Amino acid sequence: METDPSNKVVLSYYNYLLRTTDITLLQGSHWLNDVIIGFYFEYLDDLLNKNERRDFYFISPELTQLLKMTDPNQYIIFLDPLSITECKCIFFPLNNCDKKDAAGGTHWSLLIFCKEDKTCYHFDSAKGSNATIASKFAENVMDCVFDKKEPNKKFVEVDSPQQSNSYDCGVYVLCLTDVIINHLLKNERMDGCNYNQVKKLVLAKRAQLLALINDLKHKPLINQ
Repeated sequence: METDPSNKVVLSYYNYLLRTTDITLLQGSHWLNDVIIGFYFEYLDDLLNKNERRDFYFISPELTQLLKMTDPNQYIIFLDPLSITECKCIFFPLNNCDKKDAAGGTHWSLLIFCKEDKTCYHFDSAKGSNATIASKFAENVMDCVFDKKEPNKKFVEVDSPQQSNSYDCGVYVLCLTDVIINHLLKNERMDGCNYNQVKKLVLAKRAQLLALINDLKHKPLINQ
């Protein structure tokens, strides 16, 4: 019995198996799936959080979806309590899928919780598409971290760059994450972040991801 070539594993990276079908999404005008976005968040976590210190907490698409569809009182069961209290920012790739245990949906946006600001920032490359979902989820996240009666917590819909097609929302999430991380590393606050370069980065991101995957194929992972 022949193995389906589209199901061939191209890269095993911590919690993610990237298959030929996933790689195909980076080779054309395709919507990015949970696997590609989750892999990149895993890569950023490995790159940026060294020596057991986690300044940035990257939540996988799968866990974000589970949390979104779960009773907020249960969030702490699924999240790392130490990371919640110690990290500076938490990154959530937010999808409009309405099922707890299934991938899918039609649109990605980025929600970032910054503890010091007591604020959740929402970045939607198709403005308004995920606004209601993001607002409710942000409220639940902040209630998990702070007292529910905390008066200063905020939800901010950021005026972020807009996609010009129906398939690049996931790429925008990744490029916005890159830009914001670089800004936070230099300034430690969200204020003043310049998003003007995001559209240019989006044009190159798929090729960069393919190069990254190819590079990681030839590097042994420590503690995998």
